Amino acid sequence: MIFSKSITAKVATASGIWITLAVNALSQTNTGNWPQAAGPFHNWTTSTSQPVPLKWSVEKHKNIRWRKPLPETGQSGIAVWGDRLFLTTMKPIDADAKPKKGSDIVLYCINTDTGQTLWQKELPGDPAAKSIYAYGFSSSSSPTPITDGKHVWFWNASGQMGCWTIDGLEVWTRRWTPTLGRPFNKQYEPLKIGQTILNVEPLDPDDPERREDAWNYLRAFDAMTGEPLWTAKQGLTHYNTPVLGTLAGGGHAVLSGRGAHHGTPEAPTGVTLTRVDGPQAGEPLWSWDALPDGKAQVTQCWDEKYSYWLDETRTDLVVLHTKDGTEAKRISWVKDVTVTNHDADTQKFASKTNVDLTAENPPLKVFPAWHANIAIHPYIFFQCFHYEGKRKGKATHIGPQNSLVRINVETDLVEYLELPFPIPLVSNQIEKNGELYYPDMTINSRGIDVGEDKRSGRSGWWWCFNGNVIAINQHLYFTFMSGQVQVINGAATRFDETALTALNDLGKFGETWSVNTPSYSNGRLYHRTLKELICIEAQ
Repeated sequence: MIFSKSITAKVATASGIWITLAVNALSQTNTGNWPQAAGPFHNWTTSTSQPVPLKWSVEKHKNIRWRKPLPETGQSGIAVWGDRLFLTTMKPIDADAKPKKGSDIVLYCINTDTGQTLWQKELPGDPAAKSIYAYGFSSSSSPTPITDGKHVWFWNASGQMGCWTIDGLEVWTRRWTPTLGRPFNKQYEPLKIGQTILNVEPLDPDDPERREDAWNYLRAFDAMTGEPLWTAKQGLTHYNTPVLGTLAGGGHAVLSGRGAHHGTPEAPTGVTLTRVDGPQAGEPLWSWDALPDGKAQVTQCWDEKYSYWLDETRTDLVVLHTKDGTEAKRISWVKDVTVTNHDADTQKFASKTNVDLTAENPPLKVFPAWHANIAIHPYIFFQCFHYEGKRKGKATHIGPQNSLVRINVETDLVEYLELPFPIPLVSNQIEKNGELYYPDMTINSRGIDVGEDKRSGRSGWWWCFNGNVIAINQHLYFTFMSGQVQVINGAATRFDETALTALNDLGKFGETWSVNTPSYSNGRLYHRTLKELICIEAQ
């Protein structure tokens, strides 16, 4: 699923050619590790000739190598290097604690073969920056660790980060004052390029440039000392996930966005491509301004040719030239689209072309789900939120139902695929305003309900931050809050039922909760839920 420079939109439509070119082009540099949130190539993808787990079931213990109970919930991704993996959880909470909030996390180093804990440490956060434990919009434990096989860097989104050797010896730690006064929606992921690590945080409290309503910035630090290197000129909203990538002329940059709910102050709304190495490190290469009320609450995807603005307030995808940030085109995702629906009664699929979603009965609004998006040229993929009910007293229809979307940015073809996504009846489920809630989803491995916010008990199809999408060769993995993981063949000639590979589970529906991102390494998939860490293998 990784593309070399020579792969074009024409050959990318043939899955066999897609895989062959991808593996041949990149197998020389892929060490088999997953060193940080976005994987070995910084874009949430990897290529491999090793076995790839496609079908499994935790509930039925099918194709599971091991399962390790975790004493508390956590939201970080999983960094993997050799026989070690790294992740974080929230510090275990007392059963009678009220509210279920905190700012301290626990760091783990775990053996990849056995699931044995090799070492663990605590990393406190700012007591003023407490997060709900099982919160559907991130927590203190959300940032994913980074490792280079010799050292590991951990982050607590409540205001502390540091470096340790892979044997657990502390090298340095550093505190900062995070943004306060808004919902704890810190979805960004730390990044590492060379000996530079990047964090998302405000300026220091004593910095004369710090605003009263503190803005967040990309800030760079020396990986081995923690000393500051530079601060980006333009702000960014920490509700979005900045993405690191390679520039056509050499060097690296990060695409980051501004604009979100709850009055985030960073402005103007839009995206900025910031150089992160070389003499221009920290300088904006370009900025593009969106509508004043746009929302940059997605993974900010880009490649050497195009950068993308995906926004819930729009009806089209904005495609920008990566070289200078000028608009290349806008592709409507509501008019002249192809829709493949699934009939739950007959279990059959039917496709329609030239559909205008705004002319459906009732008319549909398309809402790209937050962070459930990925770009692999020539395609953009995203999950659609689905909601039918009343919002602010008005009948609202958001859809299409249970659908993923694929947009070909070269041909402008937009395809919707409805998943056969069964939602079993759960005895104690609650229905309110057209939404279903599952009270047992947020009970941790010690039997404590850590879901302070009822919105955490949803299926994952509405108003949450699901885990980021990853791709292994041509297969994409979409994880939902309820613990289902849909695997699709992104290179399918048509984005219809032929693209469906498997719908897997991380546990029993109604008792499983995950807003986490999986990682792949050496033939194994590592995933996690509120209750446990899971090692998945191909049959």
